[in-house]
Amino acid sequence: MGIIRKLILKEWFKFFAGSVIALFMLVSVANLISGFLRGNVTATEVLINHFIEIPGYLNKIFPVSCLMASLFSINKLKTRSELTAIFASGYSRKNYIIDLIFASLVVTIIQFLMSSYISPFFKSQRENLITESTHKFSNLKSQGLRSSTIGSGKMWYKSDDYFIAFTNYNQVKKELYNVTLYKLSIDNYLEEILAMEKVFWEKGIWVGKEVITLDHLNEKSFPKADSNRETIVSLSETPDDLRQIEADITILDIVKLWKYIKQLKSSGINIDEYMVLFYDKFSNSIICIIFAILASVSIFNPNRRSSSFGKNIAAVFFFTILYWLVYSYLIELGNNSKLIPFAATFSVPATFTIILIIIFSRNRKLAK
Repeated sequence: MGIIRKLILKEWFKFFAGSVIALFMLVSVANLISGFLRGNVTATEVLINHFIEIPGYLNKIFPVSCLMASLFSINKLKTRSELTAIFASGYSRKNYIIDLIFASLVVTIIQFLMSSYISPFFKSQRENLITESTHKFSNLKSQGLRSSTIGSGKMWYKSDDYFIAFTNYNQVKKELYNVTLYKLSIDNYLEEILAMEKVFWEKGIWVGKEVITLDHLNEKSFPKADSNRETIVSLSETPDDLRQIEADITILDIVKLWKYIKQLKSSGINIDEYMVLFYDKFSNSIICIIFAILASVSIFNPNRRSSSFGKNIAAVFFFTILYWLVYSYLIELGNNSKLIPFAATFSVPATFTIILIIIFSRNRKLAK
């Protein structure tokens, strides 16, 4: 039995590696060409940015590669009549599925580590490796924009003449919460501090609510304190610019992301969008196992003459495309709080799991 298991795993990992390499080459060529066509970056910066994005590319490639590995490895065994011989020798289909689960579980663990730790770390180094990377590799219009969490639990960014820190930005309502604005003088000394409950976009301007102001900080006299229920706030960034700031949360590993979410929750802020991001790291890893098993349903018909490889591959890829379309739609519903985050991220994998359970229960006699 050990020899059979080695054969199954060898074929599976061989096709998995081939699929990863082929898909990675396609993605790399497309992204490098797109990068080289940019007029504001050098070839070296394009290559560095591509290297930083590799974990993110692999997160999308691995699930599809698991599917292709199961599909092509089983077809190869069928073509050489080895699959029939395997089952005829007493090696059950149940054991075969267990082998595929083990193989895809290895990929699942790697996928989780990449999305939870490796990818955030790589992205956190972008600014250190590429000067003005925010401007060069994003849609931000404000060249002075710089964002960070700097260990405070708040999002920070620097514009030309001020720093601003906030707990959360609501993209739908166009509101910043728990805002502190640090204005700088011409010679870069701290001049004024505004602490606000929130800042919202109204008729093309930013308006602060429940504002406490400390000014004349760069003078020798004591600072002057003032409070207003509402006041106009001079921010050069538009709501579209601030929407891009949230992308900086992707540099947080899963532990820091969870701490950040808990802090938002304690402040009474809607955390649905962030919980979707958190749950997605688990859901997008588990799907590797589901895809590997999904492509293995043809083992219940091991005779190469009685099954069509073309139909199998068409059916599997149809369900794969359907999965990504429905999953992406549910993620958007979760981000907009129209669906609870757990349901948005796990309902489709759960549905596919139920479908697989039904398929295997109908063939349980053959699985023994």
